Amino acid sequence: MNIVEFLYKNKTHFGYTDRNNPDLIHVFQTADKFCDVLRECFKKNDTILKTLYSLPSKLFLLNRVDEPLIWLVPALLEELSSVHVFGFGYTHKNRALNDLQATFPERFYKGDGSTLYAHNACIIMPEDTHSVGEEAELVALYFIGKKGNPTLIGYAMGNDISDPMMRRMDAKQFAASKLRPSAIGAELCLGALPNIFKGCVSIKRNDETVWSADYSTGTSQLLYSMEVITQLFVEMAAPIPGNLYYVFLGADKHSFADNFTVKSGDIVCITSETFVFPLSNQVGMETVYC
Repeated sequence: MNIVEFLYKNKTHFGYTDRNNPDLIHVFQTADKFCDVLRECFKKNDTILKTLYSLPSKLFLLNRVDEPLIWLVPALLEELSSVHVFGFGYTHKNRALNDLQATFPERFYKGDGSTLYAHNACIIMPEDTHSVGEEAELVALYFIGKKGNPTLIGYAMGNDISDPMMRRMDAKQFAASKLRPSAIGAELCLGALPNIFKGCVSIKRNDETVWSADYSTGTSQLLYSMEVITQLFVEMAAPIPGNLYYVFLGADKHSFADNFTVKSGDIVCITSETFVFPLSNQVGMETVYC
């Protein structure tokens, strides 16, 4: 089940997509948000899917909307300080730091929930930005239980925006180069991470595609097992009960490696057949572009 959340006519809705009909969303008939359902499931020790399937739903037709629809970051808590964004770098088999496998992947922190942007949102970079590097990745979503144990809720597409020029100027600035906004796709697939997850990432400028590449990720493409990554995440993040964690798992392709320069006003688009909707965001150095 792929969960989506959106704002329509000043009301928040959440439901699930239908891959056979991309213009249709099954909207749950409840006043609760997905994060409320999530917390209640953990409080009562209920399974998420069982709870969702017990809720009545109604068809929502996207081709009949008469007001703008605003996509939301799935599962995002209202208390943004209770949301945390972490990640791992150089995790892919074709992105190892050296010929030999590193003992541990690079680890980094990106910020709290205020640094997350939804599909179609315009992202304004900080004033001290040297460069903009898109990174199409899988994002694992963890909810932390009462005893501090992370439970994997599911995964989404993500754009782990970084500052690759900063990193190139000084390798010790790897973690600092990750202190940039990030984008999360509209859909959250509930359940285990996929072994293989493929798609395409492209950059458009003035309605023209100026760079693109196919990417391949998933647990079978990583240098490290998810058991190792989860353990490292626990050690790094010191998870807080009741909090939500979005964890970027690393990219295998990015335009900077091809000596391509992302410019202000460019649109980064990430797609995958796993999801109905892409993850598309305009990136600006100035507010004039948004």
